[in-house]
Amino acid sequence: MSLNREQLLEYAKKQVNTEDVRREDYENVIYLLDHCQITVPAENRFFVDVNCNGIQREIYRERCALFQPLWEEHGLMPGIRGGAFAGDHDFGHTCAHWESVLSLGIFGLWKRVGEYAKQAGDHARKQEFYTQLDAVYQGAFRFLKRAADSARAVGKHEMAESLEYLTTDAPRTMYEAMQTVIVYYVLQQMFDGSPLRTVGRLDKLFAPYYSSDRRAETEALMLDFLAELDRLKADANMPFALGGTDAQGNCLVNELSYLILNCYRKSNTTNVKFHILCSRNTPEELVLGGLDAVREGKNSIVFLSDEKVIESLVKIGAAPEDAVNYHVVGCYECGAEGEITCSCNAKVNIPKALELTLTDGVDLLTGERIVPARGADFASFEDLYASFTDTLRDLCRGAMKATDLIEANYHRIHASPFFTSTYPSALEKGGDLYADQTAKYNNSSVNGIGLATAVDSLVAIRKLVYEDGTLTLSELLEILKTDWAGKEPLRLLIQNRFPKFGNAKPDVDAFAGDIVDVMHGEISGKPNAKGGVYRLGLFSINWRWAFGAKTAASADGRRKGDPISQNTGASFGAHREGATAHLTSLCAIDSSKTPNGAIVDLDLHSSSVKGSNGLKTMYATLKTFFEKGGFSVHYNVLNTEVLKAAKADPSAYPNLQVRLCGWNVLFANLSDREKDEFIARSMKG
Repeated sequence: MSLNREQLLEYAKKQVNTEDVRREDYENVIYLLDHCQITVPAENRFFVDVNCNGIQREIYRERCALFQPLWEEHGLMPGIRGGAFAGDHDFGHTCAHWESVLSLGIFGLWKRVGEYAKQAGDHARKQEFYTQLDAVYQGAFRFLKRAADSARAVGKHEMAESLEYLTTDAPRTMYEAMQTVIVYYVLQQMFDGSPLRTVGRLDKLFAPYYSSDRRAETEALMLDFLAELDRLKADANMPFALGGTDAQGNCLVNELSYLILNCYRKSNTTNVKFHILCSRNTPEELVLGGLDAVREGKNSIVFLSDEKVIESLVKIGAAPEDAVNYHVVGCYECGAEGEITCSCNAKVNIPKALELTLTDGVDLLTGERIVPARGADFASFEDLYASFTDTLRDLCRGAMKATDLIEANYHRIHASPFFTSTYPSALEKGGDLYADQTAKYNNSSVNGIGLATAVDSLVAIRKLVYEDGTLTLSELLEILKTDWAGKEPLRLLIQNRFPKFGNAKPDVDAFAGDIVDVMHGEISGKPNAKGGVYRLGLFSINWRWAFGAKTAASADGRRKGDPISQNTGASFGAHREGATAHLTSLCAIDSSKTPNGAIVDLDLHSSSVKGSNGLKTMYATLKTFFEKGGFSVHYNVLNTEVLKAAKADPSAYPNLQVRLCGWNVLFANLSDREKDEFIARSMKG
């Protein structure tokens, strides 16, 4: 019997507080499979829709809330309330072991469970796990049979016949391979509740099913596949990747890479994005094609340095062969093969560390003490900077502690049967990826946010107080307490005339490199609560708004509550020497120390990238950035007049997209404040 969403949720919520989370979650998944409502939209070519998306996510969020009082017990809440740091669960940035999914198919994944059960003999704990997983797959086959019947009932015979075949064998054709990807996505995303944040390296995964003499047929399939991915409405877009290298350093770009890129350029998607994995061997033609797509308004492409990603993963303990076959989840976060990429656990507000340094550890906005008192009377800038780095270490430790307190209870919070069944390590160990922590690499993350705001503020303090003597440190602190009241000329002078990160000034950029070194030393490779290690990242995405709202005025001229700087790049409007200088500043950071991701946003005015020369300039700049050690780049090619017109009349520009911070959005859907920010960025890009 099919049930509505409220009825499904009512059943699932009976299991919120449990001591046997694996059993309860696996039973929940079976119940959802047997009782969800199935619909078959006319536009869907590959699979059906269901009404249970998000139910299991509600369950684990309620379970997580049971353990959040631990933050108060361990004295972490002042820092969390004040926006100095945060740390929490992350079940939402996953990559299935797609090679297993495609080579085995849904049927083969189930069959493999039985093979491991035979090998386990009379090992009671493992046999219990295999029995539970087998029951989930029996539920999946019943669900797929219902889906096939529903498809056939509305005349979707291609969909129905293929679904029935996939309950008995692995995919044989390109259609069946694409259908397998979407079916598996639905099983994990909608039923497990562990959001699937990539569909993998599609040019590599689909290569066994491709024949060049059927190119036209494949193009038509690919366009339908991208459209159906788009209709899944994944949070922050659904990504995939192209390119990369194998263990011998050979480029993996193939004919399908170009076909997929061209289909993406033809498609009218708003919820699909992808990553181009650039090595020294990547053909120029593929990268140029991606950059040209960006110029056309297809801003959802991220360019990553294959070499730097691999180097960073090896540095935190990944085996080289696993690092080479990395995945990219979400916006731009990479994980080794066999790793659960928990890329959004903890955050550290770098500008807040400087605020606390100036106030001797007391939050300017809440009045709460966040870090121990060290004194705030600094005879030299070097003394101030040393205290700042000590405070920054305090915040890093607080973020990791907050995360540890939640992750130590994963066995009481969440289990994920379909996701688990794709990982060979989980089957070998005989346990769930989350509830039993059976991934090969059980790592966690800390992201430093607001880097440029902190760097520019340090430079301003050094100049105002210690070089020019314009103000004493106590006078500056009073100005920041009053949010620059009566000091607008000084604020504008600092904003517009003082040196800023992003302009290839070595003495400024050195602060960014050192801050990353400090955080790397405190975070990367340090043990977490689930048998893995922490990994440092430098992206802020939309967190910069919330953390900025809890940060007092800063010495770079930023007002109280304004957003802090975005991702790894310069503050908006601060990079006045062009894209090359901006990227040069980024190279002061050793990005092998940021395995969780380090992305720079490049805003380019459309007039600066016109014609063949504009495209060649984009390519040359990107290539140089990667050769100098850069990690990843994404672009917004903006036209001021178009953005102004789109704000005035959104209906005239219904398909205008911008890259918000790690995903694409329709410009019309932004707040007025966000629209104004993009307009300002377009005038300074």
